[in-house]
Amino acid sequence: MTWDTDSVESIIAPLRRTGGDSSSVEVKRAQGGLPSSINQTICAFANMPNGGTIVLGVDEKSGFTTVGVPNPAELARGIVDIARDSIEPPITVLTHTVETEDKVVVVAEVVPLRVSDKPARTQGRAYLRQADGDYVMAEHELRMIESEKSQLNTPSNFDKLPASGLTVDDLVDDLVTDYLDAARSSDKRLQSSSDDEILRRTGVTLTSGDLTIAGLYAMGDYPQGEYPALTVTAAEQVAPNDQGVRNRNLTDFTGPIPVLLTDILDWTRENLDRVNRYRSDGHMEEQYELPIAAIRELVANALVHRDLGPNTLGTGKSIQIRLDSKKLMVLSPGGLRGVSLDQIESDDHAQAAVNQRLYGIAKKLKTSDGASIIEGEGGGIHEVFSLAQRYQLERPKLIDTGVQFKALLWRPVEGVEPLPYTATPASTTAHTPADAGPETSGATPNEIAVLALLRESDRTIHELASGTDLTIGQVRYALREPISRGTVEMIGGQGYRSTRYRLNR
Repeated sequence: MTWDTDSVESIIAPLRRTGGDSSSVEVKRAQGGLPSSINQTICAFANMPNGGTIVLGVDEKSGFTTVGVPNPAELARGIVDIARDSIEPPITVLTHTVETEDKVVVVAEVVPLRVSDKPARTQGRAYLRQADGDYVMAEHELRMIESEKSQLNTPSNFDKLPASGLTVDDLVDDLVTDYLDAARSSDKRLQSSSDDEILRRTGVTLTSGDLTIAGLYAMGDYPQGEYPALTVTAAEQVAPNDQGVRNRNLTDFTGPIPVLLTDILDWTRENLDRVNRYRSDGHMEEQYELPIAAIRELVANALVHRDLGPNTLGTGKSIQIRLDSKKLMVLSPGGLRGVSLDQIESDDHAQAAVNQRLYGIAKKLKTSDGASIIEGEGGGIHEVFSLAQRYQLERPKLIDTGVQFKALLWRPVEGVEPLPYTATPASTTAHTPADAGPETSGATPNEIAVLALLRESDRTIHELASGTDLTIGQVRYALREPISRGTVEMIGGQGYRSTRYRLNR
C-alpha cells in the first residue's frame, strides 16, 4: 500500500470516532521512543489473519491528534529490529515515513505469519489482537492454531464425528421429513434412495447408525444435551446500575438449527426499537431499526460455520449475541477457513464451508416460516452490506482473529445520515459520529457528514475529506454554506495545507 497524508488519515479517522484503537490498527505517541509493549503488539498482529498496522506519532489521549516523532528513521529501524530479534519466528514489518499536518509519522505494516508458521511468540508468550488491545492466547486458542495447521492438507471432519449413542430417533420428525423431500427434489441421484440411505449419504448418520455431529446439530430434538456448547446465549447489554447489573433479557437458546434461528430472530425483534423511515416512493413506514434479513444472515452464518472441533465444542465455547446502545454483535467460535475476509466482503461471492456436511444439510432445511436457512450461493454477506446501506446504517464490521469471528451491525444514530459507502466493500469506510447537532437542519448529506466531524474537533480539509470519504472538492462545496452563515470558521488562509476549520458552537 502507498502511504500518504490521506491514507494515514483514513485509518485514524475511524479510531477518532470510536475513541480507541481497533483490532487492526494501533497508534502510539512514541515521542520518547518505542513503547515497551511494542513487541507484544507486533506479535499479536502477526498472529492475526490479516496482520495489522502501527502508527507512531499519533496521541490517543488527546483525541488521536498527530504529534509526530522527532526521530522517524531511528524508530523505523527499531521496530524492524524488534520484529526480527525479539519475536520467534522473525516477523516482517514494512515501515513508511509519512509527512502529515507538517509532522512526520512512522507507519509500520505487520505482515501476518503463514498458518504453518504460527503462532508468533515474544518472551515465550503468544499474543492475539482483540478490540483495542493485545492479550495472551489461551491454551484452547493455541490448540485451534495447531488444528488449523493439520487441516492445511487434510480438510476438517469435525462435523462428521459420531454423536455416539444417538440415532434417528433423536431427530425432530418434521424436520427429517422435510429434509428428505428436499434432498430428493434437489438431487436426482437421491430420488430413488431409501430414507436411511439419504441420511447416510448426506452426512446425517454414519454406517453404524449413530448420528453425526452435523446431523444432531441440524435436526436433533435437543443437541445441547450432548453438546452444551451448541447453546446460543443472547443478552441486551445496558449501563451498570448500583447492583452492577449489565445484562438484560439474558436468554439461552436450545434446539436444532432451524429452531435456534427462529427463536433468536424472535428475541431480536422483541429487543429492537422500531423507527419511521421514508420508502423510495416517498411514503413513511414503520420498520425495525435494523434489517431483520441482515440479522438472519449473520446468525445463520454463525450457526452453520462455527467451529465444531474439540477446542471449542469440547471446551464450552458457544455463539454469543449481544445488543447494546450502539450495535448488535454476533460472536462465533472459530475463524474463517479457506477464504479471507477481503474475499467474503467482495462482490466475488467467495465461499468456503467450515463444516462441509453441516453446510450441505443446512441448504436443504427451512425455518417454520418457509425461509431457507442458507442459500448456499456465497453472496449473503454482500446482501448484509446492501441491506445496511438501504437502511442508512453505518457499514457493518466483520472481524476475524483466526480463533473467533465477530460481526457488528450498527444501530442508527438519530439525526445523522451515514456516509456514502465506498465502491469496494473491503476498503475502510468512515462512519458518522453520533449527534450531528441542530446546525445540520436543512443541510445536504455531505454537509451533515462534514459538520459531524467538526463537532469532534477542528480539522484540515484533508482530514475532512479522509474522514468522510468525500473528495477535496466535495468538502469545499459542503463548507460553503456553513461558512457563509457563520456556522463554520476558517482558521488560516485559503490554499494553505495547515488551514483548519472550526465549528462555532
